[in-house]
Amino acid sequence: MKMKSIAKYVWLVFLFCATVVPLYGCASENAAAVPKIGNPLPNFELKDLNGTVHSLNQYAGNIVVLEMCSIECPWSRGADPHLVALSKKHADDGVVFLGIDSHKSITVDDIKAYAEKAGKSYPILKDVDNKYADAIGAKTTPEVYVVDKEGKLAYHGAFDNRQQETQEGDKSYVANAIAALLDGKAPDPSEAKSWGCSIKRK
Repeated sequence: MKMKSIAKYVWLVFLFCATVVPLYGCASENAAAVPKIGNPLPNFELKDLNGTVHSLNQYAGNIVVLEMCSIECPWSRGADPHLVALSKKHADDGVVFLGIDSHKSITVDDIKAYAEKAGKSYPILKDVDNKYADAIGAKTTPEVYVVDKEGKLAYHGAFDNRQQETQEGDKSYVANAIAALLDGKAPDPSEAKSWGCSIKRK
């Protein structure tokens, strides 16, 4: 009886991971816990689409917006125009926007072709073998991490509260977080459950 119960449980877990809608997906076994608000976000050294290495440490003193992205995810693509617009709005405020692609099957050339067509102008970094996604416990695309000038996580979660892939929500969590930090205040809310597609890990 006990073996049957275990087998049934394993089957249910497999079935969930195989059929769950792409809003959250199943976490990697190697994925770490998400850093807590107020704690430093781990550093990274990742190459952009032109081979230039970027690190989180090099942007110390700036507000940094990290967007876990995917050219294959309709929710990520739907948020791209609004992320680009927000990055341009704060271009003179020293706010740094970086995309991070951790998907196993997406190549740099694929990303570059999409970025040029979509007008995604800020750097997109390739997270080979999803190591950084694992380090920060990222699960979805898009999933956003806003880091303050001291390198501490100030906001984590959804870009906004949209209910459809391409329709911007009426609560812009990331925009509000940036505005609060520029005003010397803590973002409120500091967390919001992310939506989108699961990161396809190695």
